[in-house]
Amino acid sequence: MSVVAILGTGLIGTSIGLGLRNSSDVVDVEVVGYDRERLNARHAKKVGALDREEGALANAVRDAHLVILAAPILANHRLIEEIAPYLKPGAVVTDTGSTKTATIRHAREHLPKHVSFVGGHPMAGKTEVGPQHADPKLFEGSRWVVTAPVDATQGAIQTVFSLATVLGATPMIMDPEEHDAYIAAISHLPMVVAQTLFGMTRRSEAWPELSVLAAGGFKSTTRLAATDPSMAFDILATNRDQTVHWLDRFIEELQEARDRLSDNDREELFAEIAQAELDYSAYLLGAVGRKEESQIDQDSFDFSALLIGQAARDKIQELSQASEERLREQELARRLKRDI
Repeated sequence: MSVVAILGTGLIGTSIGLGLRNSSDVVDVEVVGYDRERLNARHAKKVGALDREEGALANAVRDAHLVILAAPILANHRLIEEIAPYLKPGAVVTDTGSTKTATIRHAREHLPKHVSFVGGHPMAGKTEVGPQHADPKLFEGSRWVVTAPVDATQGAIQTVFSLATVLGATPMIMDPEEHDAYIAAISHLPMVVAQTLFGMTRRSEAWPELSVLAAGGFKSTTRLAATDPSMAFDILATNRDQTVHWLDRFIEELQEARDRLSDNDREELFAEIAQAELDYSAYLLGAVGRKEESQIDQDSFDFSALLIGQAARDKIQELSQASEERLREQELARRLKRDI
């Protein structure tokens, strides 16, 4: 019987356990769970995510063929150090953290040579934390990024690929530095922006009124401000440079947006808004990636784009006509004033 040890039985760890135990493709496998918060592990066992809950870390990993680190990033680093003496030869260790370079470096420094570490990052989750929010279908249809060190064995890489596939995800190989740069743009930057936007409005003296008026738009835009603080801190502590890079680029874009508003160029302002809406609509219709772009339903995409493009042209023409009318009115007013 193969043993899979899940270290950290919060949302992600418990969802992995549920997915493994609910899969008809997983046979003759024992799922063992460990969590420093014993109540989490007991809850995971109660909901059926674990075959066995272990209170001692050494006992949880001693016979494991696959060890999954599903705690916050810096906690995973500590776990790497603590489990190193107890891992069996040939064991595969992976993780679920959203930064990879620092974790791979830590694993290389602390894990014994007779085990393989392959980084993993399931691109799925929720702002809620804890095993009570776990879902066996959490990873279905998502990407599971696999970052393998150059010395990782093919068997170890295949083990992590199989884990992702069994859980309904699509594995995707990436370089760790490349992963961290991209995730900083589409995950870590939005989190910082949400935290900052919410913090700014919350500190305003007008917050009592703002909070009453705030509806779906504000709540959806600031949703990531609810990210677990330990997770958010670990993310930024281990991917600081890449996040700062994207923050700098975002600040430049905000400055350009501010300049467009200050210039009061209505045509250019509307063109930028319309282009953003057009691009976002294309994204929602499936214009993602490189290979995937050719797989979009061309009929629906082209028709939608045509409508949006026509609407943009009509609006710009309307604004242009209004601008010309204002200029004529101003010129007429000047003439009348001169005549008087």
